[in-house]
Amino acid sequence: MSRLHAPDDDEKPFIARWNVLTRVLLVDPSVKTVARSAMDFGDFDDGTSCHPSNKRIERETGLSDRAVRTAWQALRGMGMAERVAFGSPHRRLADEYRLMIPENWRGLPTYGPHVRDFRCLYCEKQFTPQGNCTVTIKGGQELVTYNLRKLSFCPAPRAKRGRDAVDCHLEWDASQRACGERLYGEHGPNDAWKLFRRARADEW
Repeated sequence: MSRLHAPDDDEKPFIARWNVLTRVLLVDPSVKTVARSAMDFGDFDDGTSCHPSNKRIERETGLSDRAVRTAWQALRGMGMAERVAFGSPHRRLADEYRLMIPENWRGLPTYGPHVRDFRCLYCEKQFTPQGNCTVTIKGGQELVTYNLRKLSFCPAPRAKRGRDAVDCHLEWDASQRACGERLYGEHGPNDAWKLFRRARADEW
């Protein structure tokens, strides 16, 4: 497919840049769904004045209240949404948000600009990565983490009768151990991101 424009391409309107970022994000599907839905309620030019109620997004997306709230936490933690005003349930007012393209968007797990399948670090077969993310609250801050291992190796197939399933992550670790190299879990965050980008093989 043709190359997508970068989410921080200021020559493109905000809504186009937002749609590209939400399209290529490799996070929990509920986060992508809420991000797409939120744009329907914000200013298409700059992402401001976005104040749909959680109940409205529930109806629009079919997600549960908990899933919507967690998705907002993830968007805030990733720097894609800033809550500029708290709502008031008694006055039927929803929280107001400003949607944003974070400056560090390249540090988020995304497809490359051609939205290609990834290549497993061990077997080198192409696979479609399954997005994931976990939100934790620490010191009042919403922190988002990602399981990059799941995005760097193809999913382990189910064992078939008479044959053991091959887990590419475990096989890669075994090959690393045989060469005296570090196992996947022994790599620091920076190296884990380098391995992720190697599997993606499609840079912005």
